Amino acid sequence: AGAMSRDGKIGYIGDYPVRGVPAAINAFALGAQLTNPNAKIQLKWSCLPGNATMDFLGQGIRVISNRDVPTQDRKNLHFCNYGTYALDENGLMALASPVWLWGQFYVNVIRSILAGTYDKDKDSPRAVNYWWGMDSGVIDVELDEHIPEGLLALAQILRQGLRDGSIDPFRRRIVAQDGTVKNDGNHTLTPQQLLHMDWLCSNVIGSIPTYDQILPMSQQMVRELGIYRDSIPAEKEAKTREDFDHLR
Repeated sequence: AGAMSRDGKIGYIGDYPVRGVPAAINAFALGAQLTNPNAKIQLKWSCLPGNATMDFLGQGIRVISNRDVPTQDRKNLHFCNYGTYALDENGLMALASPVWLWGQFYVNVIRSILAGTYDKDKDSPRAVNYWWGMDSGVIDVELDEHIPEGLLALAQILRQGLRDGSIDPFRRRIVAQDGTVKNDGNHTLTPQQLLHMDWLCSNVIGSIPTYDQILPMSQQMVRELGIYRDSIPAEKEAKTREDFDHLR
């Protein structure tokens, strides 16, 4: 995305302000700076009213990142419904997208059951952690065949670096939008820090929407998994359930 953006402006469409999503936005923003130090990420949300893609195109933004491809099916990438894509003289062109390899996920789960490590914390109320990286084979990056040749070679190098751990987008100096230093560059961030991240990097233009701004159909998920779920007043929770029942 950084290399394909001539002016450094890149659109990013977040889905819901739930745990893990701010980390994904920041990872994208930091990654874009690897190939374009001037990259600025314009952030919009699909859980808010409006059409984020059309808004970006209307603003002259020609590189946009949307949702991850949910399955290993290249047609989703080619149709530019998912992933990162760019607008050129021929229309929208797919670039790349994270893709989830569910078959490998189930293989890993079954192997952990056979090894006796699947439910080590069965007496604990915590959920089982399925947060596996690219080295597990559960997630990969699908690269489109129309990516310019030089950029394709670079993308393959970056993908391999993420697989073997030699590249970590969070092992660097990181400054948040409010000017606070979140990492001095001498260490990486822990899974807990990533999961509970509620801030955005300084090169992200936009904000995390409040509960009241989110569309009613999205509020139930945010109430259950949102990064600020504990701060939502009880009366708003009751109203959300009424809205949800009404929609159902």
